[in-house]
Amino acid sequence: MTTGSVLLTLEDAYSEALEGWPADAFDELLGSDGEFDDDGVDEHARARVEDATPYGLIGRLEGAASGAADPSSLPATLDLLRAADRLASWAAAQRARLVARVHTFSNPDHHSWSGPSSSLAFTGTVAETAALLTMSEGSAARLVSESLTLTGQLTDTLAALEKGTICPGRASVVVEQSRTIPDEAVHGFETEILKVAGNLNRPRLTARCRRLRERLHPETLTARRVRAAADRCVVFEPDRDGMAWLSAYLPAEQALAVHTTVDAAARSLRSGDEPRTLPQLRADVLADLLLGGGRTTGTDPSAGGSCGTPEGRGTERSSAHGSSVGPGARPSVAKIVVTVPVFSLMGLTDEPAELEGYGPIPADAARKLAADATSWMRLLTHPYTGAALGLDRTRYRPSEDLRTWVQLREKTCSFYGCSRPASRCDLDHLLAWADDGSTGADNLYPACRRHHMLKHQTDWTPSPDPDGGLTWLSPGGRTYTTPPEPPPGDPDASATARILRGLGTAMRTERMADEEAPPPF
Repeated sequence: MTTGSVLLTLEDAYSEALEGWPADAFDELLGSDGEFDDDGVDEHARARVEDATPYGLIGRLEGAASGAADPSSLPATLDLLRAADRLASWAAAQRARLVARVHTFSNPDHHSWSGPSSSLAFTGTVAETAALLTMSEGSAARLVSESLTLTGQLTDTLAALEKGTICPGRASVVVEQSRTIPDEAVHGFETEILKVAGNLNRPRLTARCRRLRERLHPETLTARRVRAAADRCVVFEPDRDGMAWLSAYLPAEQALAVHTTVDAAARSLRSGDEPRTLPQLRADVLADLLLGGGRTTGTDPSAGGSCGTPEGRGTERSSAHGSSVGPGARPSVAKIVVTVPVFSLMGLTDEPAELEGYGPIPADAARKLAADATSWMRLLTHPYTGAALGLDRTRYRPSEDLRTWVQLREKTCSFYGCSRPASRCDLDHLLAWADDGSTGADNLYPACRRHHMLKHQTDWTPSPDPDGGLTWLSPGGRTYTTPPEPPPGDPDASATARILRGLGTAMRTERMADEEAPPPF
């Protein structure tokens, strides 16, 4: 009886395995007597890749990975690549469905949410998704928005993605180009574009979508342009090696006029002895136009000249300002913050400085910023600076000294993954003032307006982390902790440390010499 039970259990297991892994998966693992054309291409194998279920695709790729079905030719390898691509599309479709399902738990009527705002539900979904998948909230917002569109209005596009007819990138194009199309025109747009989407790469699909949406859109381009202009913006994106991207979303004629003006000024600066390329000249001219009050001298920042720079923050911090005057704009003063090691500021070392909202910048760039600074703040790394870092229960709002200290200590919003500079955040009490929380450095953390709202209106809950920073508990029951930033480089190996060690050794040597010297009488 025991033996029979065991055999029955094994049979059930085999039966269940065969149900979960269709026959095509095993055919692909074991191979088949396919028909080859004159070029040695197994057309049946190629057809099996296009028609295989996700299980079959997994089986084929597992067989290749384990060596059970080693591809021996380029066509066979290309079939595997296509199988991986189809499987990635299927996975992307499942991700879209699951993200949309996460959003259903963020419904304002759900017990873990308060308030009727649907935008709060979307924000909560974005925060949960970004933390789980370790994405920026901008990327997570695009993913959530796209997933809701695919599972809502563009279900045929989702089906094509799930089947592998189109890839995730092309599905994103269809979603993006369908935005602002009235509901009654979306289905026609989707039906037409899916007829060709499988045979077009992303740039060609984008161009085809733009033409099609113009033909199908019931509103005039003029009316749509008025609404789109409300989204105009300027975006700053840090990049590597002390550089960054500055881009602007503008009405087409304004963007072209700016580029034409910059290009014309750059070309006028070209001469036989000009070492800079035309793209370099355009970049230098644009910086001068924005920072130099309209001058187009095209100063070369790599040659040691000023780039119409504002001022910097020095010694440890200096305040940077720059005037900007343009058509239709009032003169204004911009402030930037850069933290500079004192010996680097003096030119004794070349340790990088820290530019707020960006990160490390070269020492010579920081010295240029500091040269024109109009205000300074001494900020020593030792905690006893003389600033008022704690207030008693008689004051709710922090002092400027305390606000500055917390902003410099945390650098960014304290929410997991958020990189908004602390200077543009609210200061929030970790233990609420109403619950006897104090207005002190150990109970204050910066939180951008979005995450400040999430903390107070949803189940996102912060708590102190023993290693520094905050641990956030999400409505989904997961915890996320941003580890504290390590010091820049090895403190023991830094140039500043070497100078201080040298000074200490010299002082001790001098003291010993004084002690050993004979008395004067």
